[in-house]
Amino acid sequence: MSIEVLEAGAYASVQDAGRPGWRRLGIAPGGFLDGLAAAIANLLAGNAPNAPALEMHFPAPRLRFAQATSFALGGADFSPALDGRPLSNWRRYRAPAGQTLSFHGPRYGRWAYLSVAGGLATPRWLGSAALAPFAGLDGLLGRPLQAGDALPLRQGAAVPAARPALAWAARPGYARGAWRPIRVIPGPELERLAPDAQARFFAEAFTVGASSNRLATRLEGARLHLAAPLELASSAVACGVIQLPPDGCPMALLAGAQTIGGYPRIASIIAADLPDFVQLPLGAPTRFQPTTIAEAERAALALRRQLERLAAAIALTDAGQRG
Repeated sequence: MSIEVLEAGAYASVQDAGRPGWRRLGIAPGGFLDGLAAAIANLLAGNAPNAPALEMHFPAPRLRFAQATSFALGGADFSPALDGRPLSNWRRYRAPAGQTLSFHGPRYGRWAYLSVAGGLATPRWLGSAALAPFAGLDGLLGRPLQAGDALPLRQGAAVPAARPALAWAARPGYARGAWRPIRVIPGPELERLAPDAQARFFAEAFTVGASSNRLATRLEGARLHLAAPLELASSAVACGVIQLPPDGCPMALLAGAQTIGGYPRIASIIAADLPDFVQLPLGAPTRFQPTTIAEAERAALALRRQLERLAAAIALTDAGQRG
């Protein structure tokens, strides 16, 4: 039981929630860039929110289902089609054996997610199926997809008959065109910027640079400078931390980033706003808005409750179909 990779696309990889707990050994957690989209796709497919799924950039892969499979799509909309029949994001579908899933052009977003009922049964390292490109691992743990790969599926996974879809109002902001400033918590070195640079960081728009990847988003626009030369010892960093390299162009670390860094940490994107941020396409503008830890916690709690309600609604729908 597998999904066959006919064309690999630009940078598709197996991801899950990553491998937390290993930072002390220099091993980054990795995992989904847009954890919200992946969780929604997994729930729609009938899986746990953190089950392994396929994360895709455009051009996206072309895939053939070797057997009948239920699947769901979330995140960026790349104009998916099943044997030429157009599909929509944020809903569950059933693919008969032999049908091909393809993607024909980006409509919004940057990272798309494919989740299959039962989850992918790819190898694990330190308890996670997430790509770890710098760990020297073989196969899908160490590299993106290649043409000819087979993505194994879990044996005996149920194929749900119901086809739930996510309501429009429950979709992430980027999927509804509801872009807004990205909320950040000021970082420990923000006040080491010159006063005019501090003001410009929050007042001016930045654009997503072409050199952005899974490790970090490079931000172009206003060049920021320190009030005085500053040398820092390398210290812990995490997904969402915005650092300021010597060229003055901020960069926001993402899920694939390292565990330590020595550049000034001027801010940190709150977890609830990371999905909107990572889905910004290359060249898209964005602004930052300061917030508090309390607001960040409230926003994170609201997202968790949204996912809990979605999981309950899907479970009821599937139970009704079985009844």
